[in-house]
Amino acid sequence: MNKLTNVLIIEQEPLISYSIEEALRNISVQNDLFCNMTSVYDYKSALNELNSSKHYNLVFLSIDSDNSFNKQSSLTNQVFSLLEKSLKNIQLMILIHECDNFLIHNLFKTLNPESILLKRDMKFKDLTTAIDRVIQNIPFYSTTILKHLRIRMSCNISLDKSDQLILYYLSKGVRMKDMSKMVFLSHSAIESRKRKLKQLFNAERQQDSFLFEKAREHGFI
Repeated sequence: MNKLTNVLIIEQEPLISYSIEEALRNISVQNDLFCNMTSVYDYKSALNELNSSKHYNLVFLSIDSDNSFNKQSSLTNQVFSLLEKSLKNIQLMILIHECDNFLIHNLFKTLNPESILLKRDMKFKDLTTAIDRVIQNIPFYSTTILKHLRIRMSCNISLDKSDQLILYYLSKGVRMKDMSKMVFLSHSAIESRKRKLKQLFNAERQQDSFLFEKAREHGFI
């Protein structure tokens, strides 16, 4: 290959960041590929790098599902926005802490990354394989991520964005009265949608936990 590749690693955990760097070094030696690596440990530093004059070819983005779709997390939203605008020019590999179906679905719809890796599934060999394939323009996803995709593709239930958000926030313990500002609907509209969701998932007269279980089985949360 023998081409310059600027790599940005946005990872809060130093050990994982180091593993990514080591995997890149191994691949660089095997493929005669020069990698100029920059590692940052928070989204503020990531924003500075993404706004710099340096053109990044490959970006690793670590995501915490508790903050990723929080409207108050402006730094997260800014990083997502910059990456969305740059998708034609970069290859994006995302690392997530847990298998959050709502997060995974939204990542595919918004960022459509070349790779999503679940950290608990990830061994060094898997990481190296994933990077090597992405550099060759071959997508790579963790086994658990592929399982999620199969479940969603086989599901014949269709939900709009508001319904998905309501399900997600309810499952996270957000109170109904606090949800209006998050989904931009009135309290009565949210209550109505919740009743329809219970009907859709055959969860009428059941506790909310039963609704969440059914939604999880179909890959929505």
